[in-house]
Amino acid sequence: MSNKNNEVERYRRIRDQQLQARDPKKHDRKLQKNISRRYRETREPFSFGAIFREVPGKWMGLLVGAFVGFVIFIILPYFVEHELVDIIGVAVLLFIAIVGLAVGQAVDAKRDLEDLIK
Repeated sequence: MSNKNNEVERYRRIRDQQLQARDPKKHDRKLQKNISRRYRETREPFSFGAIFREVPGKWMGLLVGAFVGFVIFIILPYFVEHELVDIIGVAVLLFIAIVGLAVGQAVDAKRDLEDLIK
């Protein structure tokens, strides 16, 4: 009797192995597993620093200058009591934004020259 049970169990294992070998999704699952593993390995983590490094210097300088000018525009009325304080604040905002643009352009030119030297 135990010989018959062993034989039945052996047939069952052989049938299971054949079914697993014929599984059409097995190759697809393995391929997807490899693709997702490679994607995870090559993907860089998100960072704001990387985003800001990709923005050209002249635009970054313009944004920083405009931000600084806006802060001065907001703070200026607390220190200066004059009827033209709003016009002066807008002029300061535009001036600092243009200075930031020029500084950013200079930084871009410096990077371009460094790239040409290398």
